[in-house]
Amino acid sequence: MLTTFRRASGVLLTLVVLSSLGTLLFWRRVFVTGKGGGVWQPGRKAVGTRVLSEAGPPTHGAGHGTDTDVLLRRFLEKVNGTRIFRKAGKVADSKQAQRQVGPSYRTSHVAGVCQWCKCQHNLSAIDTTHTVYHHIIVSDKYKFLYCYVPKVACTNWKRVIKALEGSLASTDQEIDIYEIHRKNWTYLRDYDQEGIQHRLQNYFKFMFVRDPLERLVSAYRDKFVEHPEEYFGRRYGTRIQKMYRNGVWNILGADVTFEEFVRFVIQAQGYDQNEHWQSYNELCQPCAVNYDFIGTYENLEEDAEHVLKVLGVDKKVSFPQRQAQIYNKRTTREVLKEHLEKLPDAEMYLHQLGAKYSLDYAMFAYGLPVRGSK
Repeated sequence: MLTTFRRASGVLLTLVVLSSLGTLLFWRRVFVTGKGGGVWQPGRKAVGTRVLSEAGPPTHGAGHGTDTDVLLRRFLEKVNGTRIFRKAGKVADSKQAQRQVGPSYRTSHVAGVCQWCKCQHNLSAIDTTHTVYHHIIVSDKYKFLYCYVPKVACTNWKRVIKALEGSLASTDQEIDIYEIHRKNWTYLRDYDQEGIQHRLQNYFKFMFVRDPLERLVSAYRDKFVEHPEEYFGRRYGTRIQKMYRNGVWNILGADVTFEEFVRFVIQAQGYDQNEHWQSYNELCQPCAVNYDFIGTYENLEEDAEHVLKVLGVDKKVSFPQRQAQIYNKRTTREVLKEHLEKLPDAEMYLHQLGAKYSLDYAMFAYGLPVRGSK
């Protein structure tokens, strides 16, 4: 009987050792690579913090100007040197590149950037008049929060929400596009702090992003070329012309060139800001809102389908075909290249735009803009 007991003890000891070794290897994998058997938040955040700790945090007092620009660029160089970004960088197609990064890595990476730039804070610390409160659309029926970003399929997402509410028969129903945006949406700002915190903690939160420069070109083409609006012309067009045409301008603000638009956006602050060229960081505050899913325009159909399945509504609605596929066969990358070629000093403008949207590039795994890139 003593022999049997010794054998049982030996087996038990072996199991304990193997279990401990397995646990050690699992947590090493979580904290070193950010991958594990689940989606445990600290492990996911470890990915970004590991990369960022190598780049070094910003020095005390850094928050504006060239010092911050240099720090962020150093950080981006570190990020681009990691295994997963090197792998993505080898793929010429932007859709495939974003697929290499993946949504789970993207959310963990955002958390790391927020910790590095010391941008982490609670949304309750931000005044309810801030942009983020009227950019997060609330659905109490389906328990989700969607932060809409203009020029990143927000019109189609609003179609989806209207269809879920029953005000559209389907997402493909013909409707005035301006009616979609004029709808009386329910935003996070419509609740008191207790209601806001309850929804932030219990609802599924998602947003979508795309290459910052491709989004900027899309905004320019939409508002000043293909679908010019009187409001945009009078509000921004005339101001742009007055700033860069030595006092020569027209009352409708028509014919704003891409270079004039870029110069305006680079210096835009306060009164000159608009949701079509504000950064993702400003619009959706990903350091204050812990988004459950961050999809990309490059993988729009797949990521949208994933969101609909998570919400349990994929049998009720389908995500509409994006408009660019209907009337424009060129890729957004080709359109971007075409417009960059029109800039007389593209390298200078790309540097300044990269600095302006540096946090967006850092957070969402897009490479800094380089002229002539495919």
